[in-house]
Amino acid sequence: MQRSNRRRTKEREPRKEKESRGDNEIVGAIVVGAGEGQRMSGRGRKQFAKIGGKPLMAYTIEIFEASPAVDHIVIVVPRDSVEFAKEEIVEACSFKKIRDVVYGGETRQQSVQAGLKALKDKTRWVIIHDGVRPLASEIMIKRVLDAAQKTGAAISGVAARETIKQVESGQIVGTLDRRLLWLAQTPQCFRYDVITSAHKRAAGDKFAATDDAALVEKYGTKVVVAVGSYSNLKITSPEDLPLFEYFLKAENRLKLDAAQNKKKPRQRQQRGRRPRTRRKPVG
Repeated sequence: MQRSNRRRTKEREPRKEKESRGDNEIVGAIVVGAGEGQRMSGRGRKQFAKIGGKPLMAYTIEIFEASPAVDHIVIVVPRDSVEFAKEEIVEACSFKKIRDVVYGGETRQQSVQAGLKALKDKTRWVIIHDGVRPLASEIMIKRVLDAAQKTGAAISGVAARETIKQVESGQIVGTLDRRLLWLAQTPQCFRYDVITSAHKRAAGDKFAATDDAALVEKYGTKVVVAVGSYSNLKITSPEDLPLFEYFLKAENRLKLDAAQNKKKPRQRQQRGRRPRTRRKPVG
């Protein structure tokens, strides 16, 4: 009887991502990659740099495509790259969750606004992510989505490890307390009405921010922090590409090792029997 009760308990344990939020709470993701790659030293747009035979941005989208928490995805690219993104990313990688490919604006803020307009009105939660952060994970998506349930807004972030100086004209004017400092990352998650309202008000007030969390902070919404990852690299310069390739190779090796270990036959262990030990002769 005890064994059967255990089995029933185990069967009840697995729960789908959506059951904790409700089946009607649709989650949309916006992957933003509309920048011009000005810091790539003439190597073209960083989000389309070919790594392992496919554009960098495709690796980022793969994370959201694989996440059971995400229902659909909108990707934002430069105006003249919409067809390229459709053919070389969406079709070439056979992505199924892409709702739309839209072009962005002159700033990241305008590009996110374009992504928000492309999402369905029924979308309850919006996850916004940099297209050049290909080392995020499904775990990070889940963490930030769960954290956002508290106030309607959450970001991924990591605690500052190094001492941070405040500098003006090449001279240190202050040393900040790193115990209070976190480095903001994406993915960032917001309730749809919260982030759309913040963007509309910011546009009216001509207020510009470097990330979406700063907008909702300005208009009164508390933003909580979910633990991100120090390996959640943002590709901003040519020097970052070899580092991403290193992480990619390491990840592929881990997957290969895991697959090989699954194929190995497991040795059966006999329960209840102890190995026999020979008794030493007396005398």
